[in-house]
Amino acid sequence: MGNLLCERWPGLGLVQEKLVAGPTPLHLQDSLSKSLGIELWIKREDLSSPTYGGNKVRKLEWLLGEAQAKNAKSIVTVGALGSHHVLATTLFARKRGLEVHALLVPQPWSAHAEETLRLTFSQGAQIHLVRHFVLLPQRAALLVAKLRLQGKAPYLIPAGGSNKVGALGYVEAGIELGWDMIRENLTPDAIFVALGSGGTAAGLAVGLAVSGCTVPLIAVRVTPRVWLGRSRIDRLIEQIVRYLRIRDSRFPDVAELAKRLLSIDEAELGAGYGWPTPRAQEALEIAQEHGLVLDPTYTAKAMAAIVRMSRSSAIRKAIFVHTLSRVQPKGIISDLPLPLRKAFIAAPGVG
Repeated sequence: MGNLLCERWPGLGLVQEKLVAGPTPLHLQDSLSKSLGIELWIKREDLSSPTYGGNKVRKLEWLLGEAQAKNAKSIVTVGALGSHHVLATTLFARKRGLEVHALLVPQPWSAHAEETLRLTFSQGAQIHLVRHFVLLPQRAALLVAKLRLQGKAPYLIPAGGSNKVGALGYVEAGIELGWDMIRENLTPDAIFVALGSGGTAAGLAVGLAVSGCTVPLIAVRVTPRVWLGRSRIDRLIEQIVRYLRIRDSRFPDVAELAKRLLSIDEAELGAGYGWPTPRAQEALEIAQEHGLVLDPTYTAKAMAAIVRMSRSSAIRKAIFVHTLSRVQPKGIISDLPLPLRKAFIAAPGVG
């Protein structure tokens, strides 16, 4: 896949580290559509890379590109214990010879979260436990300063890779999805995506807006509002557009249109990030019956919103941006040191 942004707006002059294998497929999920009584199309972001599928890869193309341009020698990033962003960052950065430091906060235990953390640890991330997410900015700043003094030229990547640079991956994906809909002559009632750290949803909104798309984008919340409020998403959209327009004034000023396209579904969060919900579990099982794999933290909650709206006849035709992160582990998967095992919060029925 070429650099869609820089091919269309050559004045941008941005560095992109190519990680995505090619345009991800958009296809009609026939059996699941019949089960739900709607026409459901799936944008297969889970197939973004044979090394590691999911939405993290598109963001890392731009983040690692900027790190390369700045001659970084190490990466500092943050997330929860079972963060797929941290795992993906570790996989791709270590392949490029970069040292990776991950500051991680507790989250509810699940087998999926523990497996992700074990993979992250096995791939060579240096893990620093942090008691609470509000302490992350301070701890990250201190670690960056320490690494800089050691001559390790650190590059800081925020949670989920969700800043104006990382979100460029989903500006491209939004443009790509706009082309997909034109090719399929498809005008859905809504496009659905999980809302975690905000970069995927904000970037998609900008990419769809610049493509002239007017289909509502419904971002299904999986993280609490205290972590990511609507105002922060709107600011990120504005920052993305400003960043691009500063570099090439021909990039359209679509910030207001992008904000109008994006709405947040608040109904599927449950007790909080990583906590299971009955509706998400039901959605996961329905999808699995029809050959679609979901995860309980992100994509099952987004699918739960689609199931709910299909039953109320609020939608008849939809696109699900399937951001599932998955990796084929290679080599030995290490056991976790005791401090990491003990850092998980016991979920209901666990421990």
